[in-house]
Amino acid sequence: MFPSVRGTRRDARGLTCDLIFTRLRRTIIQRALRLTPLLLGLWWVMSDGAPDGWSFGVVAVALSLSALHVATPQDARDAQDSLRWAALPAFAWFFLGRSLLAGIDVARRTLSPAMPLSPSIMRFPTALPPGRARVFLVATLSLLPGTLGVDLDENHVTLHVLDARTDVQGDVRVAERYIAPLFAATRTAQS
Repeated sequence: MFPSVRGTRRDARGLTCDLIFTRLRRTIIQRALRLTPLLLGLWWVMSDGAPDGWSFGVVAVALSLSALHVATPQDARDAQDSLRWAALPAFAWFFLGRSLLAGIDVARRTLSPAMPLSPSIMRFPTALPPGRARVFLVATLSLLPGTLGVDLDENHVTLHVLDARTDVQGDVRVAERYIAPLFAATRTAQS
């Protein structure tokens, strides 16, 4: 697996172990540098800017970054599916539009005396490749009113929906079409 070449161990791609660990360290540091300001800003908002909570906040941010690194699967860390910022405006427009329409629909249903609901647990195949794109799909669907992600397995997403009579599978396909360009992910054949 790591044949020795002049005392240097190499992997199947010919990369030295030192180079692999250097890239891994650089990735961890880059992620921490991107997320630390966001997490500190979130802490500042949650603590109402109180200066006496910063010592705890810095520890909480450090633990959050550590937990994120440990909880992220190795294949997701190695994947080349980083976010493509050019596709973000289209996704944001889709997400805001769907959130508004779905919010109005949920409000109409809950305020109606008949409460036209037909809750159900539904399972759908996903056309996105494994990794961050699928996790982002479940997170997106959970944030849209009327759906909640329940499970994500190898090739399927399981959702709790407020009304099983609606075209939920069509909504999942539309979300996939907007999420795939975010991660430069190619959609796979339907399973």
